[in-house]
Amino acid sequence: MTTPRPSPAHVGPHHDLRGPGGVGLTIGKTFTFEASHRLNGLHDGHKCGRLHGHSYQVTVELTADELVGPGFVTDFGDLSPFGAYLAEHFDHRDLNEVLDVEPTSELLAVHLVRWFLDQVQPVIAGRLVAVTVSETPKTWARCTVRATT
Repeated sequence: MTTPRPSPAHVGPHHDLRGPGGVGLTIGKTFTFEASHRLNGLHDGHKCGRLHGHSYQVTVELTADELVGPGFVTDFGDLSPFGAYLAEHFDHRDLNEVLDVEPTSELLAVHLVRWFLDQVQPVIAGRLVAVTVSETPKTWARCTVRATT
């Protein structure tokens, strides 16, 4: 028995994803850094009120209406400025000293979305969909970017 070949209508250099029946593509890249923090305003004895550290994972998700190059939403290499920013400003740092807000995963995700939109978004092909910040393998906060029309 032979495997059926896809019809030519389903393959080829069609990089425009818009229109009736169009598809959506999302890509993601995860970056890591190690940092400490403490959260203020918690009840006495709360473990997050003490200085402690995490192995953070930060995932950026991007989408596009048209693919570029050989068929990319965004070349993963074009995200390297974001990784460099995380390494320079957050890796092996006390987040209480580098952020102007309480260093929760939620507020860190918001900060990173704003930085990405200002610094990376203008020079890449894709659009940022979300930034997810994980302090542990079981916990995360996701800041979603609303699409503009």
